[in-house]
Amino acid sequence: MRKRYRYAVYERKLIRDGAMAYSRSFIVVKNQYGVIVHFTCFHRYLTRYGDAVYRPLASDAREKLIYVCKMLNYVLVDRYEITGAAHVFQINRDMLEAFFRDYALEQQPNGSYRSRQSIEKCVSSVAMFFRRLHKKYSEYMIISPEQLFVEKTARSVRGTIVKKHVPDFQVRGIPENRHKLKDIPTKIFALLLNQAFKHMPEIALAMCVQAFAGLRPGEAMSLRQECSPLGPGVTITKVGEAFKSVEIDLTREYVLRSDGVVCGRIKKERRQKIYPAFLQAFTVAYERHSKHLVSKSFEYAFCPMFVNNRGMAMTYADYRGRFKYLVENHLRPMLLEHDDADCRLYGLLLCDNSLSPHLLRHWYSVSLVLMGEDVAQLQFWRGDANPESALTYLQNKGELMRELSAANESFAEVLMKGVAVNYGR
Repeated sequence: MRKRYRYAVYERKLIRDGAMAYSRSFIVVKNQYGVIVHFTCFHRYLTRYGDAVYRPLASDAREKLIYVCKMLNYVLVDRYEITGAAHVFQINRDMLEAFFRDYALEQQPNGSYRSRQSIEKCVSSVAMFFRRLHKKYSEYMIISPEQLFVEKTARSVRGTIVKKHVPDFQVRGIPENRHKLKDIPTKIFALLLNQAFKHMPEIALAMCVQAFAGLRPGEAMSLRQECSPLGPGVTITKVGEAFKSVEIDLTREYVLRSDGVVCGRIKKERRQKIYPAFLQAFTVAYERHSKHLVSKSFEYAFCPMFVNNRGMAMTYADYRGRFKYLVENHLRPMLLEHDDADCRLYGLLLCDNSLSPHLLRHWYSVSLVLMGEDVAQLQFWRGDANPESALTYLQNKGELMRELSAANESFAEVLMKGVAVNYGR
């Protein structure tokens, strides 16, 4: 009887003031037909901003709720005969350890195993869920925060020693069998951009926004034109005809289509500037994209920056599909026939591996590290909420310097030369 029901995440998408998009996620119980039979209150015990008084309207803890759902189904449904736990209050540490172990060792349909990052997020989310639940229902619960967290000292960005509570679990996983290339040398990246300008100009600027400002793919798809009624998505400061700074507005997530489809999500609300070293390259890309938009029809109520063949704002799925087509049908064949041995080698790697738009943000981060940015500056330019991601790049700086070509002053010149050839400038 119990296995006829399962916990699931229900997401409700909402629109405020005509175009501002946000969502709210809940943990619900569904029957064997996928019909919601009960709304739980578990969403109250997981948020993106902890106990902060102020929370942005668009903040939603959907990803964390998914991990909690997996844990609840594992302990309370699938293994009920073993655990005997009929309620969340009866879950103990041993049950959580068993869940984390099996979560880490479960083979995925494509034959791979979950990444270290996924495992750490799962452990952190579940531990935080019980910690917050314990604050209200401590007298009913078996597990306590002392069984979940251990106190450790760490050094903050400012150099001071701070105390942190981190999950007290050690989970063994299987190293990833990566099917996606994460690293791309600068000369390959320049060729990739040139192929985009030549064959798929509708996504070339999106790639530049990622590579020159560190935006995530979904954030790039939320970009609006300067003339948008919702406010300019890009603010350009000029002195004469020269671009002095370019700022991208990521402070709010809007619906950019009349059908209500959300094109991309903003992970951290902010105003993000183009990194100064890439300003010249971005200038040419932006001017080229502006000319491309002149020949396109689009919904003027939104003025999206990236438009599909129907004149509607491009979604992340559209962008990802076009990027994949660009790599497989234009970049890879060109590299396999290239005169440079390194380019041919990378082309061979693309025969067995794939590239995703996320690697552009990775290239951007690596470039900033190799140009000498410290953890605070790297966090700022990447738009990270915390310094952990930036620290990962800095800790691997020596390896990055050996494996990748640093972005340098001549990069913009090389890129512009390719654009000039493609467009006859």
